[in-house]
Amino acid sequence: MMKRLLYLVVPMALISLLGCVEEPVDEPLPITAETVITMENLDEYMYRDDVQYVDLRNFDAKFAAGYIDGFEQIPFFDYLDYRVFERSDTFAFEPSQIIDQYELERLFKQDKAIFLYADGCMRSEYVQAALWHLGYERVFSLGGFYEYLGEYKVLGTGDYRYGDMFYTDFLSETTHRRYFVSGELDLGKYITSIRFDIVDSDNRTLRGSFYDGLTNYNDQLTILEEFIVTHPMTMNELYDLMMTANTSGSHDIVEYELGFDDDLLALIETLIIN
Repeated sequence: MMKRLLYLVVPMALISLLGCVEEPVDEPLPITAETVITMENLDEYMYRDDVQYVDLRNFDAKFAAGYIDGFEQIPFFDYLDYRVFERSDTFAFEPSQIIDQYELERLFKQDKAIFLYADGCMRSEYVQAALWHLGYERVFSLGGFYEYLGEYKVLGTGDYRYGDMFYTDFLSETTHRRYFVSGELDLGKYITSIRFDIVDSDNRTLRGSFYDGLTNYNDQLTILEEFIVTHPMTMNELYDLMMTANTSGSHDIVEYELGFDDDLLALIETLIIN
């Protein structure tokens, strides 16, 4: 009888002991100041309590182009500019450009690794340089949103309309430049503010002071923007104006010499109302 009991008890004890053995848990990858973190290996570092994930694009870009899940929005142009930094339109960081250090330290957590991204590297590298200056060590510029091919991408609608605001972008397959336009409409759908930007294949804005080409894109796009605002028109009327000028080779915008190529037309075409 005792032998039979032993035969029953021993296997049950073994099963009980084996059931208490925990599965090994993978340790999170270490993040030091020297760790290389990019859009390519970002998925290996997602959803960690020791990381602050920051999207520096404006809210309109999040809804239009999409976003990476888990990143909080701290808009560079719509919030940090002229509130935390006074850059004078340059992306070469200088300590004197910080006008509110407290706000910068409030927004970005020094006890965490900080992952930054925008449409390209200019904004994230600028913020990275500013935080390094303040003593932050683990700050990483991941690259542009369009570079991310991981599993946590949430796609946008391709354009953005929220109330009276609009935003869209277009990537040229011929020049590999990305064109941006954003602004606001009044209740009659007339354009009340508008801003264009063109970013080259190195993610640098052609409106920046670094660009030394034959065309001054900042001056030319400013002339176009001011003309649109001072000559009220809807998005459809703007498209018609650009299309007519592209076909005829002439327009009525004084000192505007940039013209309206197919890429600018494609940019505006996404916003017209059929």
